[in-house]
Amino acid sequence: MIFLLFLALPFVEVAISLSLVREFGFANTFFAWLVSFVLGIGLIRTSSLRLTVGVAQSLRQGHPPALAALDGALIGLAGVLLLIPGFLSDAVALFLLIPPFRKLCASKLMSTVKFRTGHSSKAERHEPKFEDAAHAIIDVDAVVIEDEKRPNR
Repeated sequence: MIFLLFLALPFVEVAISLSLVREFGFANTFFAWLVSFVLGIGLIRTSSLRLTVGVAQSLRQGHPPALAALDGALIGLAGVLLLIPGFLSDAVALFLLIPPFRKLCASKLMSTVKFRTGHSSKAERHEPKFEDAAHAIIDVDAVVIEDEKRPNR
């Protein structure tokens, strides 16, 4: 079903674009495409910064970062949808830019994701679990790298 939707999407986009060209003229329709393209580029350029800041803020506040990360990812998706020529994808992108609708989409996506608890590999199953981080042992190898510009003492 989703495959058929992706096959039909270009035909729907072309039909909408042709009807808008007939209604408003080619120059106005092209200008609208151009504006949506520039907005999409701007959203994509800023979405990674927004995602990083949102995740950092939620971690600082003690909240799980999944919703903040998904919020930033949905804004990035809106930017990609604005880059696609066509007005149906632009309408979906504009809906994704509305914060309540974006939160609704994020909560729906989070509810459909199944989180797996437990370990996935045999090696992880046999590792000891530490209840207190103070008892954890960290094993590292130290390597001394001498700088050639620095004189030896």
